[in-house]
Amino acid sequence: MWKKTAIAGVLGERDLLLPGLVHEALAANGRAKYFFTLLQLAQAHADAVDGGAPDLRSERELAGVTDARLDTVVGESRIHYRGEYRIPFAKTIVEQIFADIDAMIAPLRAASPARVDEETASSLVHRRSLLSDACARPSDGAITVETLTRLTSSDRERMDSAHLLVVDLHKALNLLASSLATEDIDGAKAYGLDDADRPLVAAFMKGLHQTEALKLEHPGLGTMATRSGKVLILENDIGETSAHLLVVHVEGLRVVVTTTDVHLQRIEFFRQMLAGSRVAWADVRSRSAREMAHAGLFYECVGTLDARDRDELEHFLAHLGSRLVFLIDWNRARKVLRAFVPKAQSLELLAWAAQEGLGHRGMLEMGGARLVLDAMAAVVRTPLRFGERLDDVIGVRAATELLRFVLRTCSVGLRAHRSRSVLRAEIRAELSEAVRASGDRLLGPVADHAEVVGEIATALSAELRALEGAPARAHAQEGLTRVARACEHRGDEVVVLLRNVARRMPEAEPYAEVVALADDAVDAIEEAAFQLTLLPAEVPPMLRAVRLAELGDLVTAAARAYILCVTSARRGGPDGLHAVLDAFDEIVTLEHAMDDAERRLVTALAKEASGKLFVITSRVAAGLEHAVDCLTRASLLLRDHASLP
Repeated sequence: MWKKTAIAGVLGERDLLLPGLVHEALAANGRAKYFFTLLQLAQAHADAVDGGAPDLRSERELAGVTDARLDTVVGESRIHYRGEYRIPFAKTIVEQIFADIDAMIAPLRAASPARVDEETASSLVHRRSLLSDACARPSDGAITVETLTRLTSSDRERMDSAHLLVVDLHKALNLLASSLATEDIDGAKAYGLDDADRPLVAAFMKGLHQTEALKLEHPGLGTMATRSGKVLILENDIGETSAHLLVVHVEGLRVVVTTTDVHLQRIEFFRQMLAGSRVAWADVRSRSAREMAHAGLFYECVGTLDARDRDELEHFLAHLGSRLVFLIDWNRARKVLRAFVPKAQSLELLAWAAQEGLGHRGMLEMGGARLVLDAMAAVVRTPLRFGERLDDVIGVRAATELLRFVLRTCSVGLRAHRSRSVLRAEIRAELSEAVRASGDRLLGPVADHAEVVGEIATALSAELRALEGAPARAHAQEGLTRVARACEHRGDEVVVLLRNVARRMPEAEPYAEVVALADDAVDAIEEAAFQLTLLPAEVPPMLRAVRLAELGDLVTAAARAYILCVTSARRGGPDGLHAVLDAFDEIVTLEHAMDDAERRLVTALAKEASGKLFVITSRVAAGLEHAVDCLTRASLLLRDHASLP
C-alpha cells in the first residue's frame, strides 16, 4: 500500500489512490471503534467480577471483524493484580487498533495539499507516534490500567488517547471525503454510488430538508454517502459534539442505524422518535459509574430494520432524516425546560415540539432560560433567581402550556424573521395572562386550609357536647389538644406558603389574606381548646346547663359554610358565584346566631358561676365567637374577589 502511494506521489498523481484509501480508512474507523468498546467493556466486566458479559457479536460483524474468538473476550477478562488486567487477545487488539489508525492516516498522507491541511495531517501523525510509545504492548493478555486509559479515554483535558486520535482522524477524513465527492445528491456529498443507491440517499435527504430549517443558524446535519462493497453508508454529523454521530448502513432491504452520544437520555429520545418504524434496538452500551468518571465515555446504540419492500425502506430513511434536527442541542434545551417544570414535563415538551415540527432551537436562539426569567421578572413583583421554577408561580399545567407557547412562538417567529422584541413582548403577555388566570391554583391551598378549619371545629364541638353528659373527660380532653395543635401547625404552613407566593404575585394577595383570616379562626379555636384543659376533671353541673355545646355547633356550621364558600369559588362560573353568595349569607346568619348565643351564655354564667370557672368559660365563648367572626370576614373577602370580572 505504501509503495503504491509513494509511486503515485512520484508520478505527481497523489490523489489517484484516494477514493480507495478513504474507503479503507472509513472501514478502519469502524473497526477501531469496535475494539475500543471491546476493551472498555472487558475492563468494566473485570471490575464487576460477577456482572453479566454483554454480547458484542453484532457490533463485531457490523465493523467487518471476522475473528469470532473475540466474542469471548469480555466474559473471560479478569483483574490480574493491582493496576493490571488480563484480557484475552489484548496484544492482538492493541496491534489492530494502531494498524487501523495507520489505515486512517494513509489517505491524509496521500492527499495533495489542496485537499488536506499538511500541518493538521502532520500533527495527527505525530500524535500517533507519541501514543504508540506511551502504550506498553501487552504480553500474555496482561494489559495495564495506564495503557487502557491511553487507548480508550475521551477526556481531552486529562490526556490524549488513541480514541481521541481516531475521533480527530475521522473528522479529517470526512473533510477529505467531501473534497472527493463526485456528485451532490440534494446536499449530500456522495461518491462511489451505484444507480440503486441514489434514490435512497435522496429519500434520506428529503426527510432531512423537511425539518432542516428548524436548526436556524446552528451548524450540523452535514451528510456523506458512499458505498463500501455491498453496503451503502450514510453518515450525518448531527451537531458539533464529536461523540454525537449517526451512521446508517443499507444492504438490500436491511437498515442498520448506529448512533453514539454522550447523553443517554438523548439516545432514548431518539429511539422514541422512531418508535413507530419497527426498528429492533439492541441494548444501549452503557458504562459503569467508575468508568465514566475517569474516561468520560459515550453511549452507543444500534437499531435494525428489515423493510418489507423498497417503498418502506425509502419511507423509513426519509423519516429518519427528518428526526435528526431535533437532536441538536437537545440536552441544553432539556436543562432549560427542567429549570421551570418537573423532569417528566420537560421531556414531554421536547417530544411535543418534535411531533409538531417546531423543535427547540428557536427557544435557545431567543435566550433559553434567560428569555423565560426576563418575562417572569417583568410580570411578577420581584426578580426571580436563575432557574426558579415557573410551576411554583402558576402551577405545572399552566407552566407546561406557557412553555409550549414559548417553543411555538420562538420557532415560528424566527423562521418568519419577525422582530425578537415583538416575540419577547408576546411571551410576556402570555405569561401575564397565565399568572392572572392562576387563581384556581391559588385556591387549592385555601381549600386545604378550610379543611383544617373544619377539622378543628368538629373536634372542639365534640368535646363541648361531651361536657353535657360525661363528668370524667380527661381522655377526650387530651385527644382534643393533640388535634388542635396538629391543625394549628398545618394551618400555619399554608399561611406561610401563600405569603411567600404573594410576595412574588400581586394576584395572590387576596388569597393570602383570606387564609390569614381563616387561620385566626383556627388560632381562636385552638386557644379555646387550651382553656378547656384548665377546667376541673369533674365537670360542674352548672357548666353542663349553660349550653356550651350550642356554641360548638355554631362554630362547626360556620366552618362547613366556609368550606362550601371556598369550594364554590374554585368551581368558578355563574353557578360557582351564586353558591359563594349563598354560603356567605349562611355564615352571616350563623355569626348573628353566635352573637346571641354568646350573650345568653355569658348572662347565665354571670348568674351561676364565679371566679375561675367564669373566666375560663367566658374566654372559651369569646374565642368561639371570634372564630366565627374571622370566618365571616374571610368569606366576605372571598365573595368580593370571586365577584370581580
